[in-house]
Amino acid sequence: MQKWLVGIAFLGLLVSGYLFIEYASPNPIPCVSGGGCEVARASIYSSFLGIPTPAYGVVYYLALGCLGALWSDETKKKLTPFLIALVGSAVAVSAFLTYVEAYVIHAWCSWCVMSAILTLAAAIVTCMLVVPRNTSN
Repeated sequence: MQKWLVGIAFLGLLVSGYLFIEYASPNPIPCVSGGGCEVARASIYSSFLGIPTPAYGVVYYLALGCLGALWSDETKKKLTPFLIALVGSAVAVSAFLTYVEAYVIHAWCSWCVMSAILTLAAAIVTCMLVVPRNTSN
């Protein structure tokens, strides 16, 4: 088991799950950055193919947690391509949505920023797991 990936996935599930529930609610989303979460929820970027964006986050963090739970010396070779594809896709989507927050809707959703930071952390852990280290001096 890769504890860092499982921990990141757990925190990400909390964030995405909370946002998913809030997206279904008519109430305003509590947001550290003021009304940025409401602006994000009201934008055209708050869903894709009719599915709320946080639902994709829930699926992503569940998959990340599964890969982290299955990770071992024996499974590393088989799981590496899936981990790279999953986290790489998440980094791309996260970068796009961060760009949208900064330059399109001009509003920051603190929950979205937390998810972006967790995705960046997952990318760092992934690099540490899959990039070979030169151990010779």
